[in-house]
Amino acid sequence: MQISRTKISNFRNFTESDIQFSPGVNIFYGSNGSGKTNLLEAIFVTCLGRSQRGAPDNLLLRHGEDVYRLEAELNVEEKEIAVSVAFQKNGRKKVTLDQVTARLGELYELFSIVSSGPEDSQIVSGSPSSRRTFLDIYLSQLSARYLDDLIQYQKALAQKNAALKREMDGSLFDELLIRYGTGIIAVRDKFIRDISDLAGDYYQEITGEHSLSVKYLPSIISTSENLDPDKIAEQFAVKMESSRRREQAIMSAMIGPHRDDIIFSIDGYPARHHGSQGEVRTAAIVLKLAVFQILKKRRNAEPILLLDEVFAELDEDRANGLIEAFGDFGQLFLTTALTPPERLASSGKSYQIEEGRVQEGMM
Repeated sequence: MQISRTKISNFRNFTESDIQFSPGVNIFYGSNGSGKTNLLEAIFVTCLGRSQRGAPDNLLLRHGEDVYRLEAELNVEEKEIAVSVAFQKNGRKKVTLDQVTARLGELYELFSIVSSGPEDSQIVSGSPSSRRTFLDIYLSQLSARYLDDLIQYQKALAQKNAALKREMDGSLFDELLIRYGTGIIAVRDKFIRDISDLAGDYYQEITGEHSLSVKYLPSIISTSENLDPDKIAEQFAVKMESSRRREQAIMSAMIGPHRDDIIFSIDGYPARHHGSQGEVRTAAIVLKLAVFQILKKRRNAEPILLLDEVFAELDEDRANGLIEAFGDFGQLFLTTALTPPERLASSGKSYQIEEGRVQEGMM
């Protein structure tokens, strides 16, 4: 998968930009606040219809504007696809594929993209919602069924919470929550097991001696053993029944994948409380490295790779080790204030970004 060209209109600090990319490495230089990260965000939104930084669409609008529009030409399995994502202030988002209106879910089916940036530290050390968002973004690229279950679960959850707030019987929606939540939990459990093995190996390889483990912590059951759907559904129902009075008291659903978490441990200690800034940042990077490899294998194609200032806190040996660990990547977009590893600096295109303006070639 490759993106050959993008047009950006009124997105973040960009007014109007039309950029052609290399099918290999694309390196963006510029001072802080120039728009480097915003450009990567625009590419991510174009591919998946949402920000990798979790920003709502109203905040993606250029100040004083009412509409942003992103357009791109992508090549997927030797087929050219024109995609556009547009959003109107206080309105709805519109997606088109080859000028035909499309669902957001179709973007996940067609495109595959992995982003690694400073905001990823929140996955390791921030709130549980950051970790659930991470799961949903990348699992939705791996499984259309997961995305469908997630959408249906969120609808049923909103209905249950609305009923509880009106002091009505929220249990009417429990059957739906169990049905769709069971699928979500089973997929998350398998995904985290795969990630823990890969990320742990990469972390040790890059740091030289330290260990990283990743453990799934669902709200309904311990994951000391592999879970099967029947066991998940059974425990889901038990937990819901035991929490019914408390849910009525706080007027909110307490049990289900919307309350799940992930625990990261470095050398046996919780990274959230004991990890240094460098350790947390490295853990976040290898997490995305593991995701990249899983997506690449299961979709049988290299995802587009976005790396935002990933070398800022790595010495030369670790930076080169990271690039080698990615292996045969396809198209790469890299922002940096430093000289990137020679393997990257000597190939592809370089761009200078200043105040939302992009010019090919370093200045």
